[in-house]
Amino acid sequence: MAYQNMSSPVYKPGPAPESGGVKVFNDMVHSFLDLVQPNAFPTDLLTKLIKDNFQVQEETNKILIYEVGFLVALAIGILFIVLMPLVGLFFSCCRCCGNCGGRRHQKQTKKTDCKRRFIYLFLFAITLVILAGDVCAFFTNNKISTAVNNSLDVFNDTLDNMKTYINSVPKEIDFIISASTIPIQKGNDSILRIGPILGGMILAQIGTVANTTLDSLFNMVNVLNSTAKYMSDVKNSFNSLQDKQQNISKDLRIVQQEINSTLTKCAGACSGGPTVDGLTLEANFSTIPDFSDKMKLIQDMLGSGIDSDIQKAYKTLNDIPETVTNQTRSTVSGVQDQLVNIKNKINETRSRIPVVDSLENVNKEIDGVSGKVHQYKPDVARYDHYRWIVGICLCCVILLVVLCNVFGLLLGPCGHNSKADPTERSCPSNSGGHFFMAGAAFSFIFSWLLMLVVLVLFLAGGNSYTLICKPWGNQQLFKFLDTPNLINGFNLSQMLNIKDSNLSISSLYSNCEKNESLWTTLDLNKMFNLDEYLNISKYTDEVAGTVENTQISLKGITFINANQRDLVNNVSKSGIDALNFGDITQQMTKNTTKTDLGSFANQLEALANQPAAANFSTELKNEADTLRNIQSSIDGSLLPEIKNINRSIYNLQVISSQLPASLNKTLKSIDEAQTFVDTQTSDIVKNESKVFLNTLLGYFQAYIDWAKTMLTKEVARCGPVAKTVDAAHILACGYIVDSLNAFWFSLGWCTIFLIPSIILSVKLAKYYRRMKTSEVFEDSDLNHVEMVSTSHQFLIPRVTTKS
Repeated sequence: MAYQNMSSPVYKPGPAPESGGVKVFNDMVHSFLDLVQPNAFPTDLLTKLIKDNFQVQEETNKILIYEVGFLVALAIGILFIVLMPLVGLFFSCCRCCGNCGGRRHQKQTKKTDCKRRFIYLFLFAITLVILAGDVCAFFTNNKISTAVNNSLDVFNDTLDNMKTYINSVPKEIDFIISASTIPIQKGNDSILRIGPILGGMILAQIGTVANTTLDSLFNMVNVLNSTAKYMSDVKNSFNSLQDKQQNISKDLRIVQQEINSTLTKCAGACSGGPTVDGLTLEANFSTIPDFSDKMKLIQDMLGSGIDSDIQKAYKTLNDIPETVTNQTRSTVSGVQDQLVNIKNKINETRSRIPVVDSLENVNKEIDGVSGKVHQYKPDVARYDHYRWIVGICLCCVILLVVLCNVFGLLLGPCGHNSKADPTERSCPSNSGGHFFMAGAAFSFIFSWLLMLVVLVLFLAGGNSYTLICKPWGNQQLFKFLDTPNLINGFNLSQMLNIKDSNLSISSLYSNCEKNESLWTTLDLNKMFNLDEYLNISKYTDEVAGTVENTQISLKGITFINANQRDLVNNVSKSGIDALNFGDITQQMTKNTTKTDLGSFANQLEALANQPAAANFSTELKNEADTLRNIQSSIDGSLLPEIKNINRSIYNLQVISSQLPASLNKTLKSIDEAQTFVDTQTSDIVKNESKVFLNTLLGYFQAYIDWAKTMLTKEVARCGPVAKTVDAAHILACGYIVDSLNAFWFSLGWCTIFLIPSIILSVKLAKYYRRMKTSEVFEDSDLNHVEMVSTSHQFLIPRVTTKS
């Protein structure tokens, strides 16, 4: 009995985790955060904080110890925020006072060009690093917006998948319940066809013996018919042979007298002629064994109505299915009523599984969450747009520094002549130096702001990763949420209306990740006794009682009556196997006549042709022709008849020699079959009725076993629930938190490298800017002579006092 497979619901595709270069970059950020926060997940600390309503006074030390990595980074960041503006201010004042390169004086040495190139290459490399970080910042800034916008849609798709899953559970249960129509229909078909089925089973058991015996009895009758026929053939052939033998013998006597008379008249003229003593029959077919009494016994047996009795027995046997049908009409009606009760009992199981109602509550909660998401979606998009603008501005600040460095790197070497006096450097070279100084100035101005943003995002995103995303990914967060009484009023078992179950989030996720059924995942065996819900034994017992109380009585099968049995015994004991046809068989080996009639006729013709017997020539020739005619009669009628009787005797002897043994064997088989039918029929009816009943009840037991298997292992496989949790993890952590962390990491990367950029820019600027004074020399051995420029166009204005 085969059942259809349940159709799986179609789900929308879930979010895909990051891959490629983005994943590599995120892994780099994760490695940095793991270095900052190497401590294990603070299960005990968080548990105490949550239970104390986040009263942190008592746990301040533990919190600080746990967050020591973030605190160190925070201290460094704050130090950066404080020092960078101060250093920039002091640096500016220092330059205004003519120090820190503000005097714009440059010494010319042999190593000047080497130093310039070295600093140029380092600044170029630093600028590329800052540019790479800024590109990552631009990308991750846009990725945050993309993640936020896409996450809302993907989140709704995920909720739709959950609703699809929840809505599929009642359908799958209904599918299993509705499948009960299969065993009901099979049972109804079986009970309606109880005659052909049960009757056929009974017929097969009885027929194994009865049909074999009837076939043997039928063959026995055929053998007796053949025996009677062969006896009749022997008798008829013998009578015909005797008649022909008498006729030929009479003809031979007549012709013998005629030839003898002719030869006597011929006297001396026919001397030396043949003698007529041999013109007689040598074989004598005058006697045959008498088997008329045996033949009469066989005919009496065949005439006893045995043929009609055999056909009647066949009909009684073949009518068993119809007999069963006629005698079980009330049983069929009763079982059909009980099948209706079984169907109603199985249908009641649907309403007794309350998990469906619990899932409906979850469905309502999902609808509420989905509605809130739609409600806040415009606000989220608007605020994210503001955030995107701020991120773009911050990235542009860094880009401004990069551009200043790039323009300085491009313009500085343009028009620069290492042999030219520093006070007379070209305008492009001087402009490049100014761009370097502008980049340094912008770095001092905005670096503290960048670091401030990095610190805020670092603390938010870093802690989100270490306290939420990382333990979520390794399922440690689920174990933490399973802490008893962690959240007041939160009980997963009560939410799902499951009593007497210690259901945990971690076990729920673990089982769903393996795509286990909801029955196994929620451990519903402790709450629901499925055997009790699907217990239809009361109704199957009624079916069994109805079938077992059915009385089936079959007509007796009689293979042979007493008279026919006696007749068969008489035939068997009649000595039919001892018939002796030796005399007649011996006569068949002799010649038909003592003298060959053809040779004798030739002798007569030869005698007639002699001149001495010319007066008797006509008589002799006529007599010779008569002999030839007699020989032709012997060859044409007597000899074929001899062959016929010989063949009939042979057939009769062959069949009659085995007839007693065959009859005795058949009678023994009939006795055994009659005993079997008389003693075993009722047991066969009971046994086959039990087999039929077991088959009938087996339909329902097979359905119950299948239904239990489906309900406990196949229905509501909760893989979609685990995929929903994974999708939420990907959305919250993989898309938003990781993108946020990648953004501040990129900004922090750029901000940190602004320090070497400032140093190298300031150092490189003096090699390209036009100096006020310089030291030149004509030979390496000459002392330096300071040349003072009279130009005042590049002097920084200073505050002076009147004299």
